[in-house]
Amino acid sequence: MMLGKWLQIAVVLGALAIAGCATATPVMDAGDGTYLISARAAPVRGGATGAQTVAYTDAQKFCAQKGDGLHPIVVTTQERDIYQSSFGGGFNQYGGGVGGSTMAAGAVNFRFRCGQ
Repeated sequence: MMLGKWLQIAVVLGALAIAGCATATPVMDAGDGTYLISARAAPVRGGATGAQTVAYTDAQKFCAQKGDGLHPIVVTTQERDIYQSSFGGGFNQYGGGVGGSTMAAGAVNFRFRCGQ
């Protein structure tokens, strides 16, 4: 009985960890002294705004590694929300229910150069 409770807690914590994900690609050389990074963020991380934050933070780290005082200068940025929908339900001896939701995860393509 006690093992079942711990398993439920582990599943809930795992689901929360996955729901809060935000990722970015490594910085890519786009030529002409510009660089490109793409990022995605789950709805709980702010969608497109969260993805923009992740991309800019990684760009800051990249420019700082290239030299003292360098920071990213935005050349172009493209943001978009990616809508995800879900629907489900369940029934047992006590009743049941059905539900659904739509959430907006975000994506951004961020082109920058490093300067002072």
